[in-house]
Amino acid sequence: MVSLPGLPQSIFGLIFGLYFLAIGLWMFFYSTVIKINHRYVILSLAQAQPGERLLDVGTGRGLLAIAAAKMGCKVTAIDRWSHWDLSGNGREALEKNARDEGVSSIEILDGDARELPFSNESFDIVVSNFVVHNIKGAENRARAVREMWRVLRPNGRLVISDISRTSEYVRILSTLTDDIETKRFYSTFPFSRVVVAYKKDDRSRTRPQQGTSVSK
Repeated sequence: MVSLPGLPQSIFGLIFGLYFLAIGLWMFFYSTVIKINHRYVILSLAQAQPGERLLDVGTGRGLLAIAAAKMGCKVTAIDRWSHWDLSGNGREALEKNARDEGVSSIEILDGDARELPFSNESFDIVVSNFVVHNIKGAENRARAVREMWRVLRPNGRLVISDISRTSEYVRILSTLTDDIETKRFYSTFPFSRVVVAYKKDDRSRTRPQQGTSVSK
């Protein structure tokens, strides 16, 4: 039986416990269900089409790269694979996940987002998910964003999904294009924001229409 003096403390403990239980369930549901579906939302915002060349920067265990390959894109995945950023992270984990999903066509490279080993305008689409915020220093993050833009072809799409620093990315990209959109997601863990930037072709001032409504 709880005494009256102990009642407020007991209620506080119950609320605290329920809060962490909810967080734990949200994390579990995100890691097992939501992120598998959310990767296709990101690729939809990128307007990924079969046959297009797609670069996944900071691919990790290959969440986006594998999905893009399953959609018929010609995928290159690059990462430095830090185990500090993601448990179980590594090239071997990506290769295993690809095999598990029946994908064998991904080109996998070790490399730094700040110095991508590709020629200018090599890819139709560049994507990055929950990566750039891990790069220390605003100038280094800016270098990474500019590198992604450099390797993007005219009429290409750059999609950066992240949990923080996205306002930085918008400011950087605003110096390169006036065609930028953003969308917030409250189902991911943690909450995330997606920045979509279109690289205009000087020969064509229009871009493909996107069916998904994206708030600016």
